[in-house]
Amino acid sequence: MTTFLNKAFSLITSLPFPHALPQSLHFTNTRLAVSALTTTLLALTLPRIYRNYRTFISYGPGGVPYNLLGWFAATVILSPWAAETLSTEVYARKIAAGDTASYLDDEVVKARKRDRRPEIGPHVAPQRQVDEFPKKEIKEKLNQSFYAFANRNQHLVKLVPSNLELHADALFLADGLVPTPAAQQLRGELAHIHRLKDFSLHLTLAPADCKKVLEANWGQRHKLSGIGVPNALLGGRAISLPSEYVFIYAPRTEEEVAFVMELLAASVKYLTGSVEVR
Repeated sequence: MTTFLNKAFSLITSLPFPHALPQSLHFTNTRLAVSALTTTLLALTLPRIYRNYRTFISYGPGGVPYNLLGWFAATVILSPWAAETLSTEVYARKIAAGDTASYLDDEVVKARKRDRRPEIGPHVAPQRQVDEFPKKEIKEKLNQSFYAFANRNQHLVKLVPSNLELHADALFLADGLVPTPAAQQLRGELAHIHRLKDFSLHLTLAPADCKKVLEANWGQRHKLSGIGVPNALLGGRAISLPSEYVFIYAPRTEEEVAFVMELLAASVKYLTGSVEVR
């Protein structure tokens, strides 16, 4: 009996229990688990990545390369520098410090207050609306008004291809004028329309006017406004946006086109230091 028990004990202790499994089997199980987890994560994230890329492409060209590289830059590389876009605290501080100049009538802005903001794409650049697009005739009206403004004010502005947008004509400071600090920071670029998509605008307003416009739901800052971004991350382009560089939503009616042109006039007054705007 004792001999039989001893043989049985020896046989049991020689079996490959889990704690004594070969390392190769442990490695195989780990590799299978990692593979399953990776497959699950890809199944969950790839559709979202693809939708995000399609949204980026839907903006049309502007600011960054219109391809996968541009999408990666706007989604991954520049995102850590992106700031919030809707608070007015930065302007309230400047107003409190004495920067109180305003070129917009309070009552006019209040009368044009929007009931809601359009939805804006999630990318750092290009900054675009993804809904509430104007009709063709409104786009044409805004475009005609923009060029007519440029022609009337050649003593203050000139039309030059945008350094910021890259795919649009922009208003620049006219030759011979001394740039204000904000205009100098923007290298003379005053305003441009996003003609390839939504007909929104970028322009720069006085701090007091920025506060009015944001509170009236008519605009928001660029995500890089007031943010110092290394030139290397911008493809070597020297771009510096003041905190007063704002995105103006596309007008939907002729009355709103007229209002947007008032914003443009206020921008030119602020950036040129001249009230002789026609």
